[in-house]
Amino acid sequence: MKKIKFAIASTFIIIFMIAIFAFATEVKNTSPATIPVRPVAATSKQIQQPAIPSPAHIAPAAMPTQIQQTPPLAPTSVDTYSYNPLGKPDPFRPFVVVVDVVAKQQVIKKAEASMFPLQRAETEKYRVVGIAGDKDHRVAIAEDAAKKFYPLFIGTHIGLYNGKVIEIMADRVIVEEYETKKATRVILKLRKN
Repeated sequence: MKKIKFAIASTFIIIFMIAIFAFATEVKNTSPATIPVRPVAATSKQIQQPAIPSPAHIAPAAMPTQIQQTPPLAPTSVDTYSYNPLGKPDPFRPFVVVVDVVAKQQVIKKAEASMFPLQRAETEKYRVVGIAGDKDHRVAIAEDAAKKFYPLFIGTHIGLYNGKVIEIMADRVIVEEYETKKATRVILKLRKN
């Protein structure tokens, strides 16, 4: 019942608003010359209205021969806009680019100073050339760029970003790295060549 009353009330309000706007536009469109003026008489009982001549009583010389028209609007020139990106930032790139150059240099220095050969290069630089063992105890063999071979077990540290072997499957080795606070997984597939 409340919804019906609300709908009816809102309908009346909308109709009232439309009537007000229609009246306002009608008043706006009328010119002062077309509004009749009523002079006030000396006594309030008598109100005299001026005689408005009808078009039949107006002499033909007094009638305008041509209706004045407003001059046509000049065609506006269409401005063509072209964007020149020189010297302006790219709107699709972030304003702040965080490049942790110091951290990268520290990782490289750490890699050079590491006494463990598996932690001197990035994880993707190693190739898995062999996997042996059963489902419970597997061992993978990784090869670096210098053609040296290293055994990989579950828990072996590898790579520059504190990578650790978390799983050895029949055809791949899964390494979890912590370059940032969030862990990323790197999959090293077995190369059959």
